[in-house]
Amino acid sequence: MIETARILVVSDDWLPRDWMPGVATSVVVVLAVVAALAAILFISSLISILASPRYTGGGKLLWIIGIFVFPIAGPLVWWLGGRNAQIRTDRP
Repeated sequence: MIETARILVVSDDWLPRDWMPGVATSVVVVLAVVAALAAILFISSLISILASPRYTGGGKLLWIIGIFVFPIAGPLVWWLGGRNAQIRTDRP
């Protein structure tokens, strides 16, 4: 039973150490750039929502909740459509 468990251990010995050197560093750099862009998008949309004269406190709160619940899609939706949305009211 113990021998079977040793055979099932996943190992990366099949991949030579000098195969594509620097791949790990490149992946980390790409992920860091993507994370920085996502953070910039999130923070800029948060500032834009708070500064928007189109929405009242309740509307701003809903947008802020939306971008916190959906941290990538929420800011994208805000920048693509919510920022310039036409607000309809029944008031004359």
